[in-house]
Amino acid sequence: MKQLHDVRSAARLLSISPWTVRSYIHDGKLKAVRIGRRVLLCEEELERLIAGHQVEEVKPQPPANQEVVQCKDGGSHE
Repeated sequence: MKQLHDVRSAARLLSISPWTVRSYIHDGKLKAVRIGRRVLLCEEELERLIAGHQVEEVKPQPPANQEVVQCKDGGSHE
């Protein structure tokens, strides 16, 4: 049998709030099953959600109050 997680457990595993998990279910981003009053998600569904998100490299931005000057050697200095 597949591992099932309730909304709170799924939120903990994904490091998001339970409300976000419920929103993903409502929007169709996650498939869930209701058994009685409990909403359950299988672990494969959580893995599918994680696999569908790609990580982007975040480049640091200079502080807004400092000016960056390009140098002739190709580097930059503040």
